[in-house]
Amino acid sequence: MTATPLPSARPTSSVRPHSFSDRLAVTLELRIGADAFSLLAGSVERLHIDATTYGFSAEVVFFVSSAQEADTLFPRFTSQDLITATLAIANGNKGFADDKAPPWKLKGPVTERRLAEVVTDDREKLPVIGRRYTVRFLDPARVLWGQHRPLELYAGASMKQVLEQHIAPGMQLDLAWQRLDQAQDVLCVGLGGAAEASFYDFVGWFLHDNHGVLELDAAEGKYRLGGAKAKGGEATILDAEVIEAIRVLAPEPSRRAASVLNAAAEAPVHKKDVTNEHAVTGLRRDALLRTPAQTEVDRRVALEAARLAPPEPGLEITLRRCPAALAAPGAILTLDRKLGEKIYPAKKKYRVIAAELHARAAAEQPDLDDEAARYTMSLRLRLERQSDPTLRLPPFRRPAYPVLVEGKVLSASGGDEDRTWHALEGQDDSQPRYRVQIPLWNKTVVAPFTPGRAPGHFFFPAYKDQRVLVALRFDAAEIVAHLDWAGRLAQDTQGNQIVLGKRDRDQTTVRHVYEDKKPALRVERRLGRDVETMVLSEGKIRFEVKEEKGQDEAAPKHNLKPTVEAAKERASAEVRASIGEVSGAFEGAMGGATGSLEAATAEVEAALEQATARLGAKLEAAEAALQGMMSSATEAMQAVVAKVGEAKSAVLAALFE
Repeated sequence: MTATPLPSARPTSSVRPHSFSDRLAVTLELRIGADAFSLLAGSVERLHIDATTYGFSAEVVFFVSSAQEADTLFPRFTSQDLITATLAIANGNKGFADDKAPPWKLKGPVTERRLAEVVTDDREKLPVIGRRYTVRFLDPARVLWGQHRPLELYAGASMKQVLEQHIAPGMQLDLAWQRLDQAQDVLCVGLGGAAEASFYDFVGWFLHDNHGVLELDAAEGKYRLGGAKAKGGEATILDAEVIEAIRVLAPEPSRRAASVLNAAAEAPVHKKDVTNEHAVTGLRRDALLRTPAQTEVDRRVALEAARLAPPEPGLEITLRRCPAALAAPGAILTLDRKLGEKIYPAKKKYRVIAAELHARAAAEQPDLDDEAARYTMSLRLRLERQSDPTLRLPPFRRPAYPVLVEGKVLSASGGDEDRTWHALEGQDDSQPRYRVQIPLWNKTVVAPFTPGRAPGHFFFPAYKDQRVLVALRFDAAEIVAHLDWAGRLAQDTQGNQIVLGKRDRDQTTVRHVYEDKKPALRVERRLGRDVETMVLSEGKIRFEVKEEKGQDEAAPKHNLKPTVEAAKERASAEVRASIGEVSGAFEGAMGGATGSLEAATAEVEAALEQATARLGAKLEAAEAALQGMMSSATEAMQAVVAKVGEAKSAVLAALFE
C-alpha cells in the first residue's frame, strides 16, 4: 500500500527550462573497493542531477581514452564490487566564481552502470581507442535501505536504538529528536518475507506518522531526522543577472478540519476536534485511537493540528547563467535588490528544496585533463519560505502488520511446572498485561490481559509456558490464539474435558466422554494422593473419596528468575511511563509554543510587509503631493517673475513718457 503523496519538492513547471552556455568545474571520483579513480570536467560529457532536501539521483556520462595508455578503470568497472560515486560541481568562470564557497557535492552508491567502446578500423593492433561510461547513483539511504527488509523485534528499546543498528556503510545519522529517544515496550520492524515495503519505506512511514522531517547533507551522506526543519545558515543573495524567470507557486491550504476519536469505552473524552480556519464547512478527517492513556490522545491532537498548518507560497526560479556559488537543497537564499523591492519575493528568505541540472559538453574533442569545461545547460530551483511548515518526505509504502509468531507465556507465581498465570499492571494506565517470551528473537513482550474472543463469563487465562500465537504490530503485541491443550484426552476417546488448577496432582477436571456409546460425566478433585470423584453414567451416580497409595509429591521447585524479570519489567515500565508522560507533556507544550511562535512570527512578518506596503504608498503619495506643490510653487514663481517684468516695463514706460 502506497501512502498518500506529500507535496512535491521537485520543480513542477511543464515549460522546458531555459538553456544557456556556461563553464563548470566538475570532478567525479569513483571508489571501487580499495581503488579510486578521478575524472575531471574534460572527461565529463553529460550531467543530469535531480536533488531534493531528502535525497537525489544523478547520472554522469564520461569518456576515458585508451589510445595512449591502458584503461585501468575498465576491469574494475566490470567487476561485481560496489561503486561509490562522488560528484563535485562549481562555477568554472575564474573571476566570477565564488572561490570561498564549497562546491555542490553529491555522494552515493552506483545503481546503474554501462559502457560503449569506441573502436577503429584497425582490429588487430588497437581496435579500442576509448570507452564512454555511464553511471547513475542515488543517495545512500534510498539505495541501501531500499534493499533492506529485516524482520526484527525489540523490547524496551527506542527508535533511535533501532535506527542505529541499521546504519549502512556510507551513511551517517543525526538523531537528535526527542521522539526517537522514547523507549517502547514493543517495537517490531516487520519487513521480511513477501513484504513490499523496505526499511527506507519504514523510516518514511514513521516520519510521516510522527510529523517528522528527513534532511540530507549530500556531501557527507548524513541524514537528519527531526521534529522540525533545520534553520539553515546565513542567507546567500541570488544575483539578478543570473535569473531568467521567477514563478510564484501558491499552494492550496487544506480545506478540511480534523477530529481525534478515542474508542476506549472508559475514556474520559471520546472526541476532540481540531479546527482549521481555511476548512470548508462539514469536511473533516477523523483519526481513530483506542487507548486509556490521555497523553496519547493529546499527542495525536497536536499531530493533526500540525498537519493542518497552511503552506506558504514558494518560488520556481529558472536561471540564465550559473551563479557564483551553486545552491544545493537546504541552502537559504534571498533575491538581489536589483530586481526591485515591489516584487512579491523581495526581502524574503527562502530555502532551496529542489534543484534540477542538465548539462552537455559543448566541445566535441575536449582536453580530458581540463578541470573546467563549457557546457550547454539548464538549471532550475524550487524554493519555499524559510518559515514554511509543509512536510516534505519521499514517497513510501506502508509496512504490513501484524506479524504472527509463536511465544510462551511467562508467570512469576507458582512452581516451575505449575500452570499459573500472572498479570503485570502498567504504571501509566493500570491495565494488566501478560508477559510473553518470543523464542525466535529471545525477547519478552507484553500483551493485553483480556478474555480475547471468549466471553467474560469464562476466566481461563493463558498459563505458564503455554504456547500462544502472538500478533506483533509496530509498537504493540496481542495474543490471538492458544496453541496448547492443558489436558488432552486419549486419541481413542470421544469427549470433552475442562482442566482447572495448577498441575496434574493439584487440579480439578470435568470430563465428558462416551462409555459403550453412552455419555458419562466425571468430576475429579485431586490434591496429591487425596482424590474425590463424582461419576454420572447410565442409571447411576457414584461418589468416591480415597487416598491413593504411594508417596507424597515432592514440593514444587521455584525458579526465581521470572519473578526477578517481572520486577525489572515493572520498574522499567514505570520509568518508561514516567518518561512518556513527561515527554508527551513536553511535546504538547513545545508543539503549542512552537505553533504559537511560528504563528506569531508569520503574523509579525505579514504585519511588517503590510506596514512596509502602507509606508511605501504613503511615501509615494507624499512624493506626488510634494511634486505637485513644487510644480505649483514653480508656476507661482514664474507668475511673480512675469508680473515683476510687467511692472518694470510699466515703470520704464511711465518714466520716459
